[in-house]
Amino acid sequence: MNESMRHDIALFRYGLIAPVVNGQVEPKTYLKEVSERVHHVPHQGDKRIAAKTILYWCTRYKKGGFDALKTKRRSDRGPSRRLSPDDEAHLLALRKEHPTLP
Repeated sequence: MNESMRHDIALFRYGLIAPVVNGQVEPKTYLKEVSERVHHVPHQGDKRIAAKTILYWCTRYKKGGFDALKTKRRSDRGPSRRLSPDDEAHLLALRKEHPTLP
């Protein structure tokens, strides 16, 4: 996901939380109304968004500003997630030695 996509998603999130963080609406009723609707999320399609998620975004915004609303990059991006043949053989040997362990 490139920076432009992350920015678009953060703008969408801010658009949902702005009335709450700016004190324009009563949070409980606003969250109920917003969570019942289907929203078109940029680059992700149509989705319903839970009230808890919106509250989470509010908290992140208050702590870290607009950049906190951007999607996070994967921490494991880049390295292989597959076991090497040596690691696989070692794990299979351990499994044979201890068959009752989960």
